[in-house]
Amino acid sequence: MRRSDSAASGRVVSVARVSLAMLLLAAGAASAERLHKYTVAIDADLSTLNVRACFDGAAPATLSAESLDATLALTEFRVERSRKSIEPSGSISLKSVPENGCVVYRVDVSRPIRQHDRTGDKIHHLGKDLLTSVGIWFWRPEKLDVDEDIDITFVLPEGIAVSVPWAPVAPHGDRAVFRTGRSPYDWPASVAFGRFKEREIHVGGARLRLAVLDATPAADVEKMQAWIQDSARMVAELYGHFPQSQAQILVVPGARGNEPTPWAYVVRGGSPAAHFFINQRRPMKEFFEDWTAVHELSHLLLPYVNSDDIWLSEGVATYYQNVLRARGGRMTASEAWHRLHAGFVRGMGSAHGLTLAQATESMYRDDTYMRVYWEGAAMLLIADVRLRQITAGKQSLDTALAALNECCTTADRAWSARQLFDKLDEVTGTGIFGEIYDQHVASKNFPDLTQTYKALGISIGPGGIEFSAEEREARLRDAVMGAAAVASEEE
Repeated sequence: MRRSDSAASGRVVSVARVSLAMLLLAAGAASAERLHKYTVAIDADLSTLNVRACFDGAAPATLSAESLDATLALTEFRVERSRKSIEPSGSISLKSVPENGCVVYRVDVSRPIRQHDRTGDKIHHLGKDLLTSVGIWFWRPEKLDVDEDIDITFVLPEGIAVSVPWAPVAPHGDRAVFRTGRSPYDWPASVAFGRFKEREIHVGGARLRLAVLDATPAADVEKMQAWIQDSARMVAELYGHFPQSQAQILVVPGARGNEPTPWAYVVRGGSPAAHFFINQRRPMKEFFEDWTAVHELSHLLLPYVNSDDIWLSEGVATYYQNVLRARGGRMTASEAWHRLHAGFVRGMGSAHGLTLAQATESMYRDDTYMRVYWEGAAMLLIADVRLRQITAGKQSLDTALAALNECCTTADRAWSARQLFDKLDEVTGTGIFGEIYDQHVASKNFPDLTQTYKALGISIGPGGIEFSAEEREARLRDAVMGAAAVASEEE
């Protein structure tokens, strides 16, 4: 592919409208004193990316890409108007780039590259569409100063759309521009190109940008949108609005498995994004009954958590995948309690002899998922019940997370569990979270739920858990699962 062929014959993707929230975001972002500008062009075959990066003022000392295989995908890198190539060596030195200068480079995205990066393929061709990690092609400064940011414009062939994780800014003519923000360069993110039509889902004050990628048979886009909207609505009802103002949602058909969503995850590079790898052959009823979408979107109730403390982010998502679906009427309160208890039992039977911190560290290697996910959920149930008890119902885990959302949603830093628990103690005016952390993270024992179950009027009988009819205990159970779940159970 000749360097500028696709750019010359292409068009720049247009934006029909930009919401007021995004315009306000753009106004805030415009305060950056130095704005580096990238233009990314893709050819009609979705096989080659041509990138032009122009720097505001002095160029960064180096550029880096998140994937270890990014250098293998790079076919050309040079200073604009120079014939001399720059060879990458882990990073790319820009010492030869003049002030206000530009570089141009080309990336081969025609096939997967699997040599150094062991974190999964970074390039996926899915029918007529392309899903690519930004880490394979986005060479950028490792760190931006507080006065710097990056704008990216995509130049696309006729009929090709793009889905990105970054926030759109006010359009310039027919050009759609996205601002990357200052999240770390090595936080994963993905961009999709193809013949899909991106849809906006407005829920709980948020703007979710949905793209459903190509497959045979094709997924029903209308039904996929309804499924994501239903799950996002349940998360938004936790404290009256969705926890993020905007997010990228990718639905990727073709996953193998008997479940509707065999695989899904959330990433935070640029801004939050949720990726769902679905089996589009499963009945739509199964998608609405499945816990996966609520689980993944519940991750957004927290800011980014360090991977060493994944028990906290997975614990929040695992706890609320049951609580929110009960509140949303997807199951009864009784069923939600039974599912929580069954999960705790699985967690108790996993990773004996390890502390929670050790089980988290070895999760991918030793398959200690059950201990990590369900101990995190158990700790949060304990915190939820204690908060409701000591504040006579005025505070809960819901209100604590709402307060956390108000203060600490920055997209450019990672938190440790200790830092987040300290912040939760601060916003609730208690010491509950710190106490729970100290009791359990370094312990080899699964949390003892005896007192929590007693407060909830839950006992363990021959057939599983049983519920007390005592009014105070029933009222606490109902408060956790919410009025909607109680009504559903009574029906």
